[in-house]
Amino acid sequence: MSHHKLEAKELHFTYPDGNKAVNGISFMVSHGEAVGIIGANGAGKSTLLMLLMGVIFPQKGEVIVGDVHVTKKTLSMIRQRLGMVFQDPDDQLFMTTVYDDVAFGPRNYKLEEKEVEERVLKALELVGILHLKDRSPYKLSGGEKRAAAIASVLSMQPDVLIMDEPTAALDPKSRRRVIQLLKSFKHTKIITSHDLDMILEICERILVIKEGEIVADGETREILSNAELLDSCGLEMPFSLQDCPLCGSQKQSLKKLNS
Repeated sequence: MSHHKLEAKELHFTYPDGNKAVNGISFMVSHGEAVGIIGANGAGKSTLLMLLMGVIFPQKGEVIVGDVHVTKKTLSMIRQRLGMVFQDPDDQLFMTTVYDDVAFGPRNYKLEEKEVEERVLKALELVGILHLKDRSPYKLSGGEKRAAAIASVLSMQPDVLIMDEPTAALDPKSRRRVIQLLKSFKHTKIITSHDLDMILEICERILVIKEGEIVADGETREILSNAELLDSCGLEMPFSLQDCPLCGSQKQSLKKLNS
């Protein structure tokens, strides 16, 4: 099995109430890419992630990971290749200790306890919370919970990390720590977020979704500098690309001088 790509082909999904959440989405993510998926609320981002993970299945189209199609029969294999970090860490942390939460996935796949321990300690060390392994997840800060949720996915040693709003509800220091953590990972990454400054910093490519369709797919800075495109999709340029409200266009002039 090749893990060097994830491909979505002509995905369609309509909810029972008639809401067409995903309408013919196609794209490919190559090995090692960091891809941001952005769009206004209700654009179809979360539905798309659930289709990629096999939480729900498309009414038309297919998802392929490496050379394996995402179906009910292949889910066990797919879940070892794709790891998803949910928007709310409390949806992912449910054991009595951080260690047990991070060990849950490997234990579920009947690995030897020695290998489970090696994976858990490596994942906790990687996200910088090895010292919290015996703590209750419910007593952690928001940033610590996020790190624990990421570790619980890393312990499965996935090829692709899929993250839904990884910096949501974090204070500035915790947000910066999570960004630095994600930048350090060599995994293929797919990230949905309204934090466009974070997307600009981490992702080299962006997909813009509007009403269940991809309206732009390209280089991150180029797309995030297109104020007209973003406005038409209910988005705004990242603060780091906007002109200073006090000095107007002077900020852009300084950028040109420094480039």
